[in-house]
Amino acid sequence: MLSYDRNVAPAYQTFDVPYPRFLLAALPSPLERAERLEAALRAEGCTRVPRLYLKRDDLLALALGGNKIRNLEFLLGDALDLGATDIVTAGRVQSNHCRLTAAACVRAGLGAHLIFTGERPPVATGNFLLAELLGAKAYFTGSDDRTSRAAWIDMLMGALPGFDRRPYLIPVGGSDARGAVGHALAARELAQQFDAIGERLTTIVLATATGGTQAGMLAGLRKLGIDARVHGFAVAKAAADLAPEILAIANDVASAIGAGAVAPDDVVVDDTCLGGGYGIPSTAGQAAVELLARTEGVLADPVYTGKGLAGLLALVRNDAFSPDDGVVFIHTGGAPALFADLPQPL
Repeated sequence: MLSYDRNVAPAYQTFDVPYPRFLLAALPSPLERAERLEAALRAEGCTRVPRLYLKRDDLLALALGGNKIRNLEFLLGDALDLGATDIVTAGRVQSNHCRLTAAACVRAGLGAHLIFTGERPPVATGNFLLAELLGAKAYFTGSDDRTSRAAWIDMLMGALPGFDRRPYLIPVGGSDARGAVGHALAARELAQQFDAIGERLTTIVLATATGGTQAGMLAGLRKLGIDARVHGFAVAKAAADLAPEILAIANDVASAIGAGAVAPDDVVVDDTCLGGGYGIPSTAGQAAVELLARTEGVLADPVYTGKGLAGLLALVRNDAFSPDDGVVFIHTGGAPALFADLPQPL
């Protein structure tokens, strides 16, 4: 039984996690008020602008940051506990998860094997460039169909033992209960930060793809007895498909940390900012990235965090909040994708 008190101040000690952990991040990540963004929205004519905060998981100190570091602490903890020598995972070529898995493997002394959908790009850019710099071995399925990754995973997991290696499989996005528990602890961290500034947390807004971040947050809030809403903006699949997956993961995490069950109505997934699909920039997402950069000097990527940010701005512009609300946007990282060969809509 691993207590979260190994690298966090005593005030954060409220529950234990029954999983081994390999420390990767100096926590907590910063919480910043976005007052210039608030002012810009008021200048547009918005009359119900809440107090807006940014939870800066993009500043977690490993390979240019990102929230997946929280998942990887527990996933690599399990891998090392089982005596693994190599990690196998999969994603798109600009996957933040894959880039951070490569970096975490370097820190842990493990081999990293990354299976990417599609064809190898002619030039390495963005997250893929960094994954290669970090020494990960890259494999490309040759097909844009995500289901093709399963065959490659099976092949690698079967082949590596023949080279006297002990592979450990991490799911896409690191989004199972073991990985998502890192975000239950992030919810506790966030609640402590809001308490410290005398603010009531009313809404958490984030981009959601494989669902682990949202699921962990929901379970953590349930454990803490906090009734804040978690509003996820889908960036990879339709809400009807993603919501049940989030609910299942959330309840697995809740069971692990001794929290009550998360109800279906607690899972808010909004796919109005999905646009053309995962990895495809949208006009609204690009505009949101530009507004954040020009008001707060904070960079976000156009295909993941940017779409979640566009969703937050739409909520404010549609008077979804009260001026007395404390609303936090989880900046999950991904700025390396700004330097990738992506189509730009603006």
